[in-house]
Amino acid sequence: MIQKTAIIYLRVSSAQQAKSQLPIESQLQHAHAKAIELGATVVRVFTDNGISGRTDKRQDFQDAIAYCELYKPDYFIAWDTARFARNRIDAAIYKRDLRKIGTDVVYVSMSIDSKTDEGWFVEALLEVMDESTSRRISKDTKRSMIKNAQEGFFNGGRVPFGYRVEQVGQRRRMAIQDDEAMLVREIFRLCEKGMGSGAIAISLNKDGRLNRGKKWAKSNVTYLLKNQTYTGHTVFGRRKHHALALEPEENWIRTKSHPAIIEESTFMKIQNAISDRAPLVDTGSPHSQHFFTGMMRCGQCDCAMHIASGTGRGKVYHYYICANAKKHQGCKGRRVNATEVDDYLIQVMLDEVLTRDRVRTIVREIQSEASKWWSDREKRRANIVAEIRMCEKKRSKLFEILELHGKDAPNLGDLTERMRELKQQIENWEINLIALEAEADPVLDISEKDIVDAADTLRGLVLNCEDPVTLRTFFSSFVKRVVLEADKVVIEYDSSKLMNHETSVVHSKNKWLPDLDSNQGPAD
Repeated sequence: MIQKTAIIYLRVSSAQQAKSQLPIESQLQHAHAKAIELGATVVRVFTDNGISGRTDKRQDFQDAIAYCELYKPDYFIAWDTARFARNRIDAAIYKRDLRKIGTDVVYVSMSIDSKTDEGWFVEALLEVMDESTSRRISKDTKRSMIKNAQEGFFNGGRVPFGYRVEQVGQRRRMAIQDDEAMLVREIFRLCEKGMGSGAIAISLNKDGRLNRGKKWAKSNVTYLLKNQTYTGHTVFGRRKHHALALEPEENWIRTKSHPAIIEESTFMKIQNAISDRAPLVDTGSPHSQHFFTGMMRCGQCDCAMHIASGTGRGKVYHYYICANAKKHQGCKGRRVNATEVDDYLIQVMLDEVLTRDRVRTIVREIQSEASKWWSDREKRRANIVAEIRMCEKKRSKLFEILELHGKDAPNLGDLTERMRELKQQIENWEINLIALEAEADPVLDISEKDIVDAADTLRGLVLNCEDPVTLRTFFSSFVKRVVLEADKVVIEYDSSKLMNHETSVVHSKNKWLPDLDSNQGPAD
């Protein structure tokens, strides 16, 4: 029989969490017990301390993933979904990659079989909730950083060219570095005279006026010229969570935090000059802003639906439109307002998938698992005790041989080594027994009101999610495709994920076909 293998990954986000939550040592003990339950041998343990699960820049986590790719263990054991990753996108990508090499992600503090219909669904919802918690923590952190900046203190990171930091008690302030500040003013002056970023970089490098020992690049100069730091402000909210594109500037939060090198009027004058010089660029379709990009298909020609933009009533609207129709290649498919379709389809899918009945079914599954917990625990306890007794019996026989023959016992060295091995095995099994006894009893007292509240809460988490990429990943995990026909929308579900839902048809075109330019020809 081939022995199964497992690696363990553990993480706490901060020293404060390490004190308030279950210690790493205790988590490790439980993780080893989980491996025994799975019938696997732990081959490596990876631990990240003081690093948020919101980022995948965790050295031991990356080492754990790399180890799995190289050695392909059967299990990747983590404490819970939040310890694996609080980012829904990262979690989905890493678990997909691990599944490809035959490694299953399992959790110590919860029993979830992601291969089953309900198990997959529970795991997906837990990850949405984990990311919601992470967003709340991020907002609290941002408020603290804004307050710190308003009080004139530095939040950390790379110190901008032209500044230095000074220690003030336990905190730090930014102060002007005079020699660098002179060069910053010179760069703005050259730009005001009409020189571009590339020309300014060449001029500075030619004169030997370097960027902290390095040559200036065009991108360095452009970044400096657009950086509001030089007006004495710290800017927050330039991007939403995980978004690549910048938010509209009117949504940014600017707070006065340190001495200015450039007057704000001069800075704005330079921004207008840079904008006037910039060539017009077609920014393309805003794919990252719509929830069903990649899943939407044309009902007439089965071609992918792309995003296009159009104007109406003084506003810019974004539409789903057949790629063939957009290129005038025979398809007559009309364009449909993307925002209205997205909002309506989300409601339809939640009404079919995230229902109170489904949550009630999940609760029943959990309650069923809880009822098995006691019997399973007793079986595991009996197995561990049996292993301990067997090892003790073998060791006792070796003692009898030693007592009988003393130093003349045959193969004395081998006997001694074998006794040490048995002693170590007994100690390991005793550790597993302690971990088993320390397991918290499952407490499940879930009322009908709790089920209703849970379903409504989970719906709210999805409906209030601000990141289109997160929602798109969530829906694409159980939706194969959405076919947009002339008078209906056909939603094709992944039957391996939602066993009772394969296809649904939405006939109410008055709800999903918008009034705004929906009956015009294809958008240019």
